[in-house]
Amino acid sequence: MVDVLHATGFKRALDLFKLGRFEDASILLRGLQDEYLAMCDENQTLKKQLSEVAEVLDLAQNVEYDGQKYWLKEGNERKGPFCQVCYDREGLLIHLQPNRQHWECQHCKSMFMTTSKVESQRPPRKETKKKTSKPVPLFLGQELG
Repeated sequence: MVDVLHATGFKRALDLFKLGRFEDASILLRGLQDEYLAMCDENQTLKKQLSEVAEVLDLAQNVEYDGQKYWLKEGNERKGPFCQVCYDREGLLIHLQPNRQHWECQHCKSMFMTTSKVESQRPPRKETKKKTSKPVPLFLGQELG
């Protein structure tokens, strides 16, 4: 509908020029130019929003959930882990920091248990002796016997 209005606006401006009403035609053309520039701005904004949505969808297709943490698939590589809480709440991929028996998010302070599969993803420890230690409780305040 807007295109039809612009097409008729340009025809009206041409008719005004033919009738010698140059001032009226100029005013009409300035108005059409302002509308055109506004549409160009809106078009740029919409393109940017579309690009952002495409990036989010692309990211969502490459994020894998292992039951407690997220991993990012890039080709044949798996990067991470990333905080499930931060990604679900805010769409943020925050790297989890490895500790002795859990992963910790520095952003929201959530903790995630390590698993043998995850252990292979962690950087190698510098310890040479294997120590036995207490398991980390899943919930704070939970006593282990």
